[in-house]
Amino acid sequence: AVQALRALAAAEEKGTAGAALCFRVLCTLNSLDQAAAVPAGPSQLVAQAVLAIHSHYSELYGVEELSAQLGVSKSHLVRVFSAEMGMGPGHYLTQVRLQAAKLLLAHRTYPLELVASLCGFSGANYFCCHPTRSIPKAACRWHKTFR
Repeated sequence: AVQALRALAAAEEKGTAGAALCFRVLCTLNSLDQAAAVPAGPSQLVAQAVLAIHSHYSELYGVEELSAQLGVSKSHLVRVFSAEMGMGPGHYLTQVRLQAAKLLLAHRTYPLELVASLCGFSGANYFCCHPTRSIPKAACRWHKTFR
């Protein structure tokens, strides 16, 4: 996966691959690595939820949509997921999105609005207005300077 990341980054720098395509491939590779990090012995429901989150974090609206896709109630999903993962599925989804945003921001300086959109956030203000979100402050300063 690391070699593929490097190859895609090099292709993007040469202008031979589109930024969105590279980002999607990077995120897919990252999802595969992250899916392997699921704790031992999760229930089938939690394993399916984690896979769905990693595969579709940019399109998922929230826990309601995720629970509907999995065919269970929101409260059941939250209860089981929290018990097994130590955090709710909404928090887990946000962490996956933030990790994808950090990965994208680490490789190039993209406008935060683009990064937010690609990662499933409603806007760049999500990063800048919430200092606990772990997005580098330099990226927020860049966004405020050039928007």
